[in-house]
Amino acid sequence: MRFKDIQATIEIDLRKTEEELFNNADKKARWGVKRAEKEGLVVEEANNEKDINIFYEIYKETCEYGGINPEPLEKIKNESPLFFVCKKGEKIIAGAALKKKENVVILYLNCSLHEYLNLQPNNLLYWYIIKWAKEKGFSVFDLGGYQLKAKPGSKSDNINKFKCRWGGKLKMYYIYSKNPFYILGRKLVRNFRFFWWLNKKIKGRK
Repeated sequence: MRFKDIQATIEIDLRKTEEELFNNADKKARWGVKRAEKEGLVVEEANNEKDINIFYEIYKETCEYGGINPEPLEKIKNESPLFFVCKKGEKIIAGAALKKKENVVILYLNCSLHEYLNLQPNNLLYWYIIKWAKEKGFSVFDLGGYQLKAKPGSKSDNINKFKCRWGGKLKMYYIYSKNPFYILGRKLVRNFRFFWWLNKKIKGRK
């Protein structure tokens, strides 16, 4: 017997024109891209160990800021063969790791240096990846999840709002497990603030 739980993500249809994709993004996202470009930020694919290692240090710092443990770099490399970095001059200030599955590219990780957020590196990263994925022939950009029942004003809620800025559609689907306790745990974390807090604390101690 298998048990199921509902999950969600945001998907962007890359079969639209580049102009349509940009115009479908909301005003804040478009402003963020233009602000980043005005500040001289650039995004490029990270294809050397030096840049990937710097990306990983930023990722670890982002995890620590959020109170969770980072995944090992080797696991990220195994899960995600694609890395992108956002630079201010020669300094890497943000980055993203992607997975790909058939005609879908999936955002696996996204991180940035807190002191550079006002330069809008994440907006530029998202827009660059959208254009890159479209050019490479992918038909969907999966933004890597959407937190159902996120508490208003919480970090998860803010991440949801950021992802919704890009004109994608909310997609609901199910995950399955033979372990009923795993599924029950997921539902408790999603529906009850105490279990969400407890889960975060446990992850932070691993």
